[in-house]
Amino acid sequence: MKKSFLIGFGVGLSAIAAGYVYWQRLSASQQDQLAVKLDDTLASGRDKATMLESKAALNAQNALASLKDSTSKLKGHLDSARESIEDDADVMDGDIVIDHRSAFSKAKQTAEQEDVRPTEKFYPHNN
Repeated sequence: MKKSFLIGFGVGLSAIAAGYVYWQRLSASQQDQLAVKLDDTLASGRDKATMLESKAALNAQNALASLKDSTSKLKGHLDSARESIEDDADVMDGDIVIDHRSAFSKAKQTAEQEDVRPTEKFYPHNN
């Protein structure tokens, strides 16, 4: 980390020094032309940044509106599903009916009829 920082710092410092030396070698008219060109480039960059910022803000507003719309649709769907469940609950009886011949009793009956042991021990016995 320290080496990469020092290398980057050295490269940046070298670039600044090279720019300063180049600037000093230019004539006054060339310096003025370069300054005007740099100002134009910076103004163009600011315009592009402003345009991108407005597009990003518009996209964020559209996404938020879409999210709100989707949320309201989902809420309406859930409300209608809740009402449907409540309507079905009114129709259903409160009694719970359990068949006395559940799966376990059927398995037990089958095992008794076929003389099959439903549970066997498969570990070594002490003899």
